[in-house]
Amino acid sequence: MTVGGAIREAALAALARGWSVIPVLERSKRPAIAWREFQSRCPRPAELEVWLHHMPRANIAAVTGAISGIVVVDVDPAHGGDESLAVIEREAGKLPATVEARTGGGGRHLYFAHPGGHVGNRAGILPGIDLRGDGGVIVLPPSIHPSGNAYAWREGHSPDDLPMAALPPCFLRHA
Repeated sequence: MTVGGAIREAALAALARGWSVIPVLERSKRPAIAWREFQSRCPRPAELEVWLHHMPRANIAAVTGAISGIVVVDVDPAHGGDESLAVIEREAGKLPATVEARTGGGGRHLYFAHPGGHVGNRAGILPGIDLRGDGGVIVLPPSIHPSGNAYAWREGHSPDDLPMAALPPCFLRHA
């Protein structure tokens, strides 16, 4: 399967999960369209097909928050994310097993079920940790990172392998 075919298949699968999916510029994290309206509605499959037809090398992303039912903890080890996550786990306990992707930049995206209400979207809640909630966007596998490496679901942790865990309350105080 071509990269474009894999992206299309992943985009349609994410949309079928109820995630609001948008195209992202090639080898980028930047949305390729004006995406504000997709914070309150999911695109129709036909819209997604048109975008991907006209942008065959685009990456894909999910709009995070209540619209997609997801909150993502973005861990960037290059900026201290692993150490910060260890501090969180020492204070709040081990995080539950959940859907997880490896980023093309060597980080991790931990997907949690949106708890309802408003969950903020904040960069730098701790060194190397961002919280992608309402009003955020997160690049999805198998998109290609600016480094040239692909995003990929962690073995046994794709949305097809296990359900998203509840968002640990320790993250809500940063939302």
